[in-house]
Amino acid sequence: MSKLLIRRSLVLSAAAVTALGLAGLAAPAAQARPAHHHHGTLYVSAQRSERVSHSSTHHRHGSCRRADYSTITAAVAAAAAGDTVVVCRGTYTEDVVVAKQLRLVGRHATIDASGLENGLQVVTSNVSIRGFVVRNANGEGILVGVDTEADGSMLTSRVLTHVSIDHVAALNNDKGFNGTENGNCKYAGDCGGGIHLNVTAWSSVRHSLVKGNADGILLTDDYGPAYHNLIEGNWVADNPTECGIVLPSHNPGAVNFDPTTFEVTGRNPDAGGIYDNVVRGNVTIANGTAKAPPQFGGGGSGSGIGLFGSGPGTGVWDNLITGNYSARNGLAGFTIHAHHPGGEDLNGNRVVWNYFGKNNLGGDGYDGPPGPTDFQTTGIAVFSVPTVHMTIAHNLVAHDEIGIWLSTTVTADGLGSNVFVDVTTPVVTG
Repeated sequence: MSKLLIRRSLVLSAAAVTALGLAGLAAPAAQARPAHHHHGTLYVSAQRSERVSHSSTHHRHGSCRRADYSTITAAVAAAAAGDTVVVCRGTYTEDVVVAKQLRLVGRHATIDASGLENGLQVVTSNVSIRGFVVRNANGEGILVGVDTEADGSMLTSRVLTHVSIDHVAALNNDKGFNGTENGNCKYAGDCGGGIHLNVTAWSSVRHSLVKGNADGILLTDDYGPAYHNLIEGNWVADNPTECGIVLPSHNPGAVNFDPTTFEVTGRNPDAGGIYDNVVRGNVTIANGTAKAPPQFGGGGSGSGIGLFGSGPGTGVWDNLITGNYSARNGLAGFTIHAHHPGGEDLNGNRVVWNYFGKNNLGGDGYDGPPGPTDFQTTGIAVFSVPTVHMTIAHNLVAHDEIGIWLSTTVTADGLGSNVFVDVTTPVVTG
């Protein structure tokens, strides 16, 4: 028990550090990993008095008081691969597309994407984004991913790597929501997220505030795999219609399955799937609190942290969920759904050393009547039609009617190591 209390204090301390770190959102960024050495810096200022006429010496002598550009888009277009673009104090109404290796650093800079699809979209590897507030986009605030080839055809596979997003605030995006998820986003499966990484590897979202969007932080595999990403130290709260942090597989080619029994027969990690990612040290509070539509069983609309198979052929496997704090979410603090008829792979995921408070406030209808339901407060809920084997260990679950709810198809290592405080029924197999 003493180890759990120590671990709990570490989680809460991490949350406090995250909150304090957000106070420095607009501070000058520490030097991130550059794509190349010895490149220049371009400055952007929304204040006319702070700009001077373009000069060939701007790379060496620029500053916020000597900025050459009035828009981020113009500076990005002028920059060479490997340059740094510093965006000075002000509000910029833009949908910025980053198609070259750059570092974008915000200094008291806000991207207000009102009426636009995204605030920032990254479509190439080796990009760093730090220190921005991004708000009011119709779709995602920050989107990492490529939706089409240059000729307009859909991509079949292109993984973006080494994209880092840290110390940003993604606020009140999904403004274009029109009753469906398909109206205002490049990717229809889940959209309106504050920060969305689609088909990325070795990338990260760290120490950021994500509030008031549909999803908070979203990691997907629409046209290729998503692996070895890090979601760490973020404060994700009050994203009402979806989850706080969510890893849903949309790719029907991620795994092979028997079309008669819908039993998974193999994985295709080069084609799709969400695997070997780490979700660590985040705070997820009051997400998914809107009521889910009846066709989804009613109840809450999102979990604190969720892993989901969206249909046959999808897969979310071997991910680590650790050191997080989750409370007051519409679904369970940690949730897995793998629905009928099966054909999804959610094996090998590890949920360890987390603190789950009172969750599942809206209840979970799973597949809806006559399927199983759980409308009691619940810390962890794993519902799967296919068999799933995973690890659920060393978590602290408090103030719930049910600590851990597992469908009969689920087996979990480490159940006896979890600690329950003010929990009516520690483990239910339903």
